[in-house]
Amino acid sequence: MSRPVLLRSKLALITACVVAVAIAGISVVTWLATEHNLRSQLDKSLLASVPPRIGQPLEPGERREFKIRCDQGVPTEGLQQVLQGIQTLNADGSTCAPPGVDPVVNVAGDFVKTPTFRDGITKSGAEARVLLQPMDTGEVLILSRSTAEIDTTLTTLGGVLVAVSILGALLVAGTGLWLTRRALAPMERLTETAEHIARTQDLATAITVDGQDEVGRLGRAFTSMTAALAESRRRQKNLVNDAAHELRTPLTSLRTNIDLLVRSERTGRDLPQRREVLDRLQAQSQEFGDLVTELVVLARDDRELASEPVDVAAVIDRAVERARSRAHDHLFDVDRDGWSVVGDASALERSVLNLLDNAVKFSPASSTITVRSKPGWLTVSDEGPGVPFEHRNSAFERFWRAPDARGLPGSGLGLAIVADVVAVHGGSVRFVPRPRGASVRIELPAN
Repeated sequence: MSRPVLLRSKLALITACVVAVAIAGISVVTWLATEHNLRSQLDKSLLASVPPRIGQPLEPGERREFKIRCDQGVPTEGLQQVLQGIQTLNADGSTCAPPGVDPVVNVAGDFVKTPTFRDGITKSGAEARVLLQPMDTGEVLILSRSTAEIDTTLTTLGGVLVAVSILGALLVAGTGLWLTRRALAPMERLTETAEHIARTQDLATAITVDGQDEVGRLGRAFTSMTAALAESRRRQKNLVNDAAHELRTPLTSLRTNIDLLVRSERTGRDLPQRREVLDRLQAQSQEFGDLVTELVVLARDDRELASEPVDVAAVIDRAVERARSRAHDHLFDVDRDGWSVVGDASALERSVLNLLDNAVKFSPASSTITVRSKPGWLTVSDEGPGVPFEHRNSAFERFWRAPDARGLPGSGLGLAIVADVVAVHGGSVRFVPRPRGASVRIELPAN
């Protein structure tokens, strides 16, 4: 199995390739520019070597002759002693070169009317730069210079540029690998921490990633995520533990009553309190059903709630109607204004209903349950014993029961559900002072 390529190696390789291409491009441009300049200089030197007024029209009465001595053994004169390569191309196609000159071969100058540069080959096979200069005699003057020096210079320059390109790419690759290793060190630590958390399930593992760059933001986001997961796990564990604790007592009572009925059926003996036992079983099954429903509500993901405009007055009316249908011995005094909030209508209705059920449960018969609502808040008040000041914060915790209410039906989850739903909607819930009874105030952001 091949070893995976690390991100830092990929970045270093990509950087080296980009720089190598850039250096290669610069080297090619440099080589081509140098070649052009050297050849231009050679052409200029050839053009400057043309004898004065060669190829120019004669003045009236002027007579000009330019003759190259081609005889062997005849000393060269004038221009022949200065130029490296000089020869003439006659009108019949023959050439004339002084002794000692390596002449250019296969040069056609029939249609040369102006000074023309060409590349040529000398008789010895050397490459040369050739200038064809027409003369007023009908002949063509051929000046040539070897390009060996230019070729040597370009070859040397090409070797230097290739070496620089290779060394530059290697240097950039090494430097890029070192820099990416340092830059990605926080990412590597974050990866190791994530792997440790995945392996050990330890959400309390500290994540040490600082900085304001993308890696720092990722580290802070990862820290927030693990903290949220740890809190969710803690709440889930507490919910399970509390539910198990709360279910133990009613489950024991339910099992006892069932055992009594089973024993009565097996022995054939009549159970004097059979009707009582059946009533208790019915009440306990109802209590279990309510508890399961409330546990499902508490365990529900907040993202499952709807987010749409909700008419709070309509929510209150529906909740009061449901509470009134099962509390015929209580009066309901409702005064509410029309206003709306963005959220989940069913969740808000259940919260108001929980407050009304609590008020009914702790209020004496024929007492009045008061509901008041204005834009941004609503209150539910009763005429019961109220909640002591020292227990008002604890009342919104899961499975909390007042000491004097242990024998009353209920799971202790009603106010906890209210607190969770209101918090999800961006509001708050609290007890407010009241001369008699309890009064709970919900505050929500009005739409």
